[in-house]
Amino acid sequence: MNDVAAQILSALRAAGSAGLFIDELVDRLGIDSKTVTITLEQLTSEGLVLQTQELKDNRPIVRAQVENSHEGRGLSDLNGCPCFHCLKIDRCGLRQPDSPATCRELEEWMRFG
Repeated sequence: MNDVAAQILSALRAAGSAGLFIDELVDRLGIDSKTVTITLEQLTSEGLVLQTQELKDNRPIVRAQVENSHEGRGLSDLNGCPCFHCLKIDRCGLRQPDSPATCRELEEWMRFG
């Protein structure tokens, strides 16, 4: 893990469930927004950060749940996942009519599940 990623993880842990505006994260760390965005995408793809973005006052806010361990998640963590009973699953995915990135049911399950 590089220094930028470590700084972002530390800032997200400190913010807790309140989250941070992306520009606040950029200001706190003194790192350009492109680097922060790329690093957040990498941390998300590595499973170290679970992130949702929503608009608040027309500004994107990141609420991240930082995983404390590097262990993978198990199948039991998928209990109750709405994808397993979704009628739209056959047309869900990137560049499809429906997408996990825009699914309210999946977002709610990830937030509160």
